[in-house]
Amino acid sequence: MRLRACERRYNATGGRKPSSVFDAIGAAQVAKASFAGMRLLHRLHPHVAIWPFQPHIPGLSAVVEIYCQAFLRQAGLSGRKIRDVSHLDQALAALGSPSMVPASVLTDDMTDALVASAALRACASDRSYWTPSPLSAAIACTEGWTYGVC
Repeated sequence: MRLRACERRYNATGGRKPSSVFDAIGAAQVAKASFAGMRLLHRLHPHVAIWPFQPHIPGLSAVVEIYCQAFLRQAGLSGRKIRDVSHLDQALAALGSPSMVPASVLTDDMTDALVASAALRACASDRSYWTPSPLSAAIACTEGWTYGVC
């Protein structure tokens, strides 16, 4: 299965192996969601920047692809899902966000969204995230990139 340059970079920096957007076979396939996302991006394109295909303009909205696992890694919780308040608070603190009073039940999706939001808030103004060294103009216009993979 072919990986994009961004996925290869993420693996090389210690990330867990992400799925290829070209995987269209079996229960774990991601191609169906990728194709649905492409249709959505096509409709959003005139209204927001789709990074890295268009440059990010500070202060304006942009759509970025993220790996929640990359932000968990950034928070020091690599390789684990967050399922309890203490680990959630640890991740939020590492990303400069206050702790929160969670819902009575924490799901993986809820904690992924909270940690990703905290990480995006913490790094959105850092230009290095918008211009990672491995991201060339050719890769940006043909494959795209995942925000947060440097």
